Amino acid sequence: MKKTVKKRKTPPTRGPAGAVPDLIRESGVKPSLCIIGCGTLGSYLIRRLLDLHGDAVEIIAVEMGGRRIRNEEEMGVAADAGNTHVASHGRYFGLGGTSARWGGQVLFFDERDNPQNDPTWSEIIRINQRHRRTVLEQLLGNTARSIEFNPDVAHSELSTKLKTGIWLKYSHRNLYKRLVKPLRKRIRLITGRRIVGFQMEEGQVNAVVLKTADGLTETLPADRFYLTTGALESCRLLLKVQSSYPPLRNMPIGKNFGDHISTELFVVHGARPQLDGIDFTPRVVNGSLVTKRLVAVAGNGMVGFVHFVFNKDIRAFRFLKEMLFGKMSTKIGLRDLLQGAGFLFRFAWGMLVKKRLWVHPEQWSVQLDMEQAVPNSNSLELTLQPDRYGEPALKINWEICEEDKKAIADVRSRVEAILQRNKLNYTAKYDPAVPGNKVEDVYHPVGCLPVGEVLSMTGKVNAIANLWHFSTAMLPAARSINPTAAVMCHIEEHLQNEWPPQDF
Repeated sequence: MKKTVKKRKTPPTRGPAGAVPDLIRESGVKPSLCIIGCGTLGSYLIRRLLDLHGDAVEIIAVEMGGRRIRNEEEMGVAADAGNTHVASHGRYFGLGGTSARWGGQVLFFDERDNPQNDPTWSEIIRINQRHRRTVLEQLLGNTARSIEFNPDVAHSELSTKLKTGIWLKYSHRNLYKRLVKPLRKRIRLITGRRIVGFQMEEGQVNAVVLKTADGLTETLPADRFYLTTGALESCRLLLKVQSSYPPLRNMPIGKNFGDHISTELFVVHGARPQLDGIDFTPRVVNGSLVTKRLVAVAGNGMVGFVHFVFNKDIRAFRFLKEMLFGKMSTKIGLRDLLQGAGFLFRFAWGMLVKKRLWVHPEQWSVQLDMEQAVPNSNSLELTLQPDRYGEPALKINWEICEEDKKAIADVRSRVEAILQRNKLNYTAKYDPAVPGNKVEDVYHPVGCLPVGEVLSMTGKVNAIANLWHFSTAMLPAARSINPTAAVMCHIEEHLQNEWPPQDF
């Protein structure tokens, strides 16, 4: 049944103990949708709702941060993360979220991500392939038609393993900023509030409880709720709800947490980045960087990808990347700039004129990013330690298991055979026979709110009638891609299959 709320004639006033009354929906007639989190996926969802259904619903968007992108320490929500940096380096708060800081590479799952023919993955792949073109057009516009996603590389054993990705151009990576002013006027935006709880009644959410940094609480009613606050913060909240809402208690919320584990396998010397006649030099198409990677499947069925890192030891290039991605750690002086002038000229000439990334001919690295085994012992839990908001902080239990190491060793031997076949001169960086190899997480959190167990394929939280969740946490594993754009396909599936809503 549609809820109707009369418009408040006077502004709300604060009550006792720092509380304020409910934030009243202003339209009073249209069904209301509350999007909690205006990062990459929240901004994408808002845009698509406005495109498809904006005249039929009222959209309320809530963001914990503001216009400036902040890390977890600045926001006061630091996690107990042990030996992973996924929380401290891999998540940001504010309008546009993490991708506004790190950029984002657009890729999708395909049949090569399901070597064991798992039915859950078959459905994920079907959704990706069904909506991939729509997502590409939303992110790239006409540029999507200019990119060859399945290049025809004749007579190459590697051609069946190729997968194309696109780094969004610098000016397009913040999806919230791509909501132009006329679109922003059609939503009600509330910033500086963190969701800290749900008001539940008869199996659905009636309102969410919000809190400001200075401790004031508010309740926000709506008809439907979309939780898009990122994998970690969304899981933290649902863990809190799980403790007081019995229908969620048997669901594996926070279990089988995973990431890509990344390691440098080899450094190649004195050769262009070509294997079996395939050139892996990134190309520039309308300001976006088009890359190639190789899908890697280990003997135990685990999936990852082999990609190539260029110019990493050139100080000027490292500084340029850090400047673009807003994470400065490299110090550079006048002498460094003078020494790097030749590189910067070649780099600019390549990007602007030749439309290719200039690659130093002396070295490029072969990098492996591998999914983690599922099931695993990794998990997200709530601690007894409160954060700045008085909320239970998140504890991240994360390890690299023996099955993960076996997969890395197996793929390493296959990659080395390819380098030898191409008669390349290389230095090995990862040696499975010795301890102490550098293996890191790459901030692609997955698995802790999986489809098929906690969520439906369209993002609906099982056992809660009017709550949907979209983040990389919904994917059981990371497989061969940076997973954000794949989640956008699930948003499209939801908008196509679950509208018009029967509960309005």
